[in-house]
Amino acid sequence: MSLQFILGKASADHAGQVIQAMQTSAAQHPSDQYFQIVPNNVKFEAELGTLKRLNLEEQATYAQNQIQTFSFSRLIWYFLRDHPAYQVPQLSQVAINMIIFQIVTDHEADLTIYRGEGKQAGFIQQVAEQLMELQQGNVSPDDLQQLQQTATGELRNKLHDLAIIYQAFLAATDGKYLYKVATLELLNEYLLQMPAVQLEQFHFYFTGFSELTAQELQLVHTLIRRAHVVIDLTLDQSVREAAPAPEAFFAQPGRLYYRLYQYAQAHSRILPDQYAPTRDLQPGLQQLEEYWINSSELDRKLPAAPQSNPAVHVLQAATPFDELMNVSTKIRQLVATGKYRYGDFLVVARNLSDYENIINPIFSMQQIPYFTDIQKQMENHPLVVLLQALFAIYKPNRARNYRYEDVMKLLKTELLIPKQTEKLSDFRWQLALCENLVLKNGYYGKKWTQQEDWKYTTVVDETTGVVVDKNQAFSKAINHIRHFVKDNLPPFYRRLTKAKTGREAAQILYQFLVNHGVPARLQEWQRQATEAGNLQEAGQAEQVWNEFCHILDDYVNVLGDQEFVQDDFLALLQAGFVGATYSQIPSTLDQVTISEMGRYHLRDKRITIVVGADDHSLPVRIERQSLLSDGDRDQLSEQLATDQFLATTSETQMVAEPYEDYLTFLTPQDHLYFSHHAGNGTDDTLLKQSPYVHRIQEFFQLTPDVFHAQPDANELDVQPYLGSPRATLKYLIPAALASRKQHQKLNASWSAVRTTLEQDANPQLQRLTSNLMSSLDYRNEPKPLTDEIVTGLYGNQILTSISKLEEFYSNPYEYFLEYGLRLKERDEFEINPADTGTFYHEALDHLMKLVNQQQLELGDLDDQQVTELVTEVTTKLIEEDQAQRYEILQSSERMNYIKSQLIKTVTEMAQALRNQARHVHMRPRQTEVAFGPGKHYQELKFALDNHKQVSVQGRIDRIDGMDVNGTDYLNIVDYKSSEREIKFAQVYDGTAMQMMTYMDAVLKNLKSIGDTEQARLIGALYLHVFDPVLDYTELKNWKDPQQIQQRLLQKHKYNGILLADKDVLQSLGDQDVSAVYPFRFKNDGDFYKDSKIISQADLDRVINHTEQLIQTAGNRIFAGDTRLWPARFQDKSNITNSAYQAVMQFDPLLAENNYREVENLSMAEVLEKLRAEQKGGNHE
Repeated sequence: MSLQFILGKASADHAGQVIQAMQTSAAQHPSDQYFQIVPNNVKFEAELGTLKRLNLEEQATYAQNQIQTFSFSRLIWYFLRDHPAYQVPQLSQVAINMIIFQIVTDHEADLTIYRGEGKQAGFIQQVAEQLMELQQGNVSPDDLQQLQQTATGELRNKLHDLAIIYQAFLAATDGKYLYKVATLELLNEYLLQMPAVQLEQFHFYFTGFSELTAQELQLVHTLIRRAHVVIDLTLDQSVREAAPAPEAFFAQPGRLYYRLYQYAQAHSRILPDQYAPTRDLQPGLQQLEEYWINSSELDRKLPAAPQSNPAVHVLQAATPFDELMNVSTKIRQLVATGKYRYGDFLVVARNLSDYENIINPIFSMQQIPYFTDIQKQMENHPLVVLLQALFAIYKPNRARNYRYEDVMKLLKTELLIPKQTEKLSDFRWQLALCENLVLKNGYYGKKWTQQEDWKYTTVVDETTGVVVDKNQAFSKAINHIRHFVKDNLPPFYRRLTKAKTGREAAQILYQFLVNHGVPARLQEWQRQATEAGNLQEAGQAEQVWNEFCHILDDYVNVLGDQEFVQDDFLALLQAGFVGATYSQIPSTLDQVTISEMGRYHLRDKRITIVVGADDHSLPVRIERQSLLSDGDRDQLSEQLATDQFLATTSETQMVAEPYEDYLTFLTPQDHLYFSHHAGNGTDDTLLKQSPYVHRIQEFFQLTPDVFHAQPDANELDVQPYLGSPRATLKYLIPAALASRKQHQKLNASWSAVRTTLEQDANPQLQRLTSNLMSSLDYRNEPKPLTDEIVTGLYGNQILTSISKLEEFYSNPYEYFLEYGLRLKERDEFEINPADTGTFYHEALDHLMKLVNQQQLELGDLDDQQVTELVTEVTTKLIEEDQAQRYEILQSSERMNYIKSQLIKTVTEMAQALRNQARHVHMRPRQTEVAFGPGKHYQELKFALDNHKQVSVQGRIDRIDGMDVNGTDYLNIVDYKSSEREIKFAQVYDGTAMQMMTYMDAVLKNLKSIGDTEQARLIGALYLHVFDPVLDYTELKNWKDPQQIQQRLLQKHKYNGILLADKDVLQSLGDQDVSAVYPFRFKNDGDFYKDSKIISQADLDRVINHTEQLIQTAGNRIFAGDTRLWPARFQDKSNITNSAYQAVMQFDPLLAENNYREVENLSMAEVLEKLRAEQKGGNHE
């Protein structure tokens, strides 16, 4: 019949010209039918716009019936809805993937380059996309086989495999199923068979396309021959003599014009081209169009540069959040002028995913209605997560099932919950307790399905080590969750394992979800979202369940009779949801449209804002992900027929980008904004302005409008920050804070903003404004506790350990959090330094007890005997661990290795103790010596102010002793997992009182501890528990065992303090005693300066000072002292590693947050201060 083109640049009124052409033709042929074909993403808007432009209120029904707006898919439905071939099942993308998956599996042996790729993530999807592209390009399996003959290298193998899969796919679907690409072929065949008299009454107007696939082009060819076709192109002039050069600005639409024109010349009648009239554009946008076209082609002359361009604007911000806040504020302000509606705005980004997490929070805060035409993926919906977790929890041949991550992922979807649970809050509380216990004990596998209930046990006091059942209610709540898992999941897995076919498995899965109320939960979510007015979210619950049902239906239809393979089933379910999206319908007509560049947009907006206009996105960096590379496409394009072509290469797409972006630049009528952010806010990547925008900015001499997220307190112009009341409040607070820091009043502009917000009609906003403004006076200073609270927390007596009081001196506020409020980090199933330290302590304790029990002389044992003793002790320790502290050491191969290393260290320490015993006379007397209420030895008690009391209890790792001439000399030993020494500066300060307190406790209980009436305490020493490694430079002769033993003896040398009693220390051992203890004698019998010794008088002063520190700490605790005042010694503070940092919020940059500096005093300086204090009577 006929072909006509409507041409014009992007500044032309194409939509108006198309509608006028339809109206004119409709007036001449009132009984004919008119179809406007547009890209799918604008069908709804285009239909509304067309009806609006027709302005046929009295003839609305007539207009709708005679002139209809369709997308390609809707056009197919319109003509084929009653066609018999259209009634067969239609394959979704999921079903296509399933068929291809089965084909790849069945033809595994025939494939070459793709052999073994079927199970790789995303491969099946890539194959499906490639097959659809080939079919859209009119390339058949036979064509691939012919092309294979001349192809070389990797392409030859690709074509071989694709031909096999393609042929099998067509055979599997022909006559049985339809799918999107196949329906286009079916429509073409249908139109070819339609009577000419009927088809010539149809008029087709294609608008919004600059290129078509070979298959779409074939359909248009059919229409050109048999109907009336009008093609609307954004093209400046006709292209009839030759195809445009690839680098030409209008190359894309030019190629389409040329192809259609050449075809119509031979098969139809060509009507004269029409040119769309110019839209009512601002002059600045017309200048931009002229500049952009001319500057994008080398042989075009640039127009004269104007002095300014009031229609084009450049915005800049620091982060994506600031950028979108700035953009949304401008939208609100422009709408507030009364000249614009929200529907007049189009916001576009190259990659909308860069903003997906902040669009809703910002636009909701700004109270701006919006619609994003980018479809949201379903793959993160709780139902999809539930299915993934359900199939990950148990696999028949896997060693570790019911893993923590999988079980918790399933339960936290809140789609599977016990039916008897009355409130969701109860379920969440039970699940939180259950998760804590699972993390603490590392439960997995049969632990979940055992008959015996789990017990919630906890250590009441780390000093006493008492283990009790903390709370029966906790145990009951935890087992409520465990029973739910045990009673419901194993039966499901047993039934699924027995399934023979895909149909049986699908039925088992569907019935399981229905029986456990999953669809009912989704309906409840839908109801709640509807009541809250969140219609988009309400629709998602229904859509995701329907999609799941469709996927199951596809699976049953395609693979239902195949053998069931669980891993394949899960892979196909996941693949089904990967491409699934929620359908979206605008909830109101007046709303901002948010979209992506590269999609077609109607030119019916007044303002377009391009966000993310940086050098990473504009121009875009194209990376092709298809099976056929750009090189493959170049090879194939030379051999394909004229009616066959594939998608363009990356290079061609990049050459075409200036044209694609031009279509976006000319969407508005009044203003175009370019906006970009300098950084993404999460790393140090700096983004530069787009080179495209930079060109425009330079040519039009534009000045970027830079948005500062932190308002200048002295700036009276506050307009950039005036959005919705809630958004404006966001900037009022930092402005007020800046004024406060500068010691000045809030300026007049911000004062007016504050007054307006405080008097807002919304009482919630009033309260929020008041609360946030009052926060400016907040100081991060904990208030002292009242007497009532102190009594409630601590009573009138404190029973504590010295380590807790050391923590008080390290930071009073942290002491309050940990021991007052009893805040505690969640236990996890892991081995940490504290756990290894406990293991070492217990192992050495049991070892020494065993040696004493068997009356063995430690120094007489050989290596074999030591190893046997350690093995006996550690085996019993791990296997008889009622508190399950060391269960983790048997949980995996890695933990078995760690266990062996721990035992190796204990063995090394046992040998070290044996070696020390050969040189010294001291012998372990008692281990794990506890002093405190109910213990063999008395705790330290101190009376405090106001009839309060503090008592210190503890546990000494080891007390050694020796008898010299009827006097029992005792020595305290404390095991440490790291190297330790007594720093008298910290002893004096109160942050390291442990050894002095232990000495005090032994002295107070000396008569009970000593074996004779004449007992003396001569020291307190640290022993580093570790497995030393000798460096090759440490020994001169590595073949000498004595040198090695001597060096190891020195590595395990004690560190601490000893009484400066020459006679006693000389009697400690043989000539090598100084290799064991921290002192050395000179030839004249005096001590070397590096000897760790102290006189009895000085020791008494230090112990007396420690007692005073304990009393002072007790008085301060009862006085409610909770100062945030961390101690810092030698530029180090415990607060940097504190588990409570998030609570304390300590910031040394704040004036009120300061370290308590611990003076770095030597031992001599400390002793001198104590002597001076004793003389002066100052004991504080």
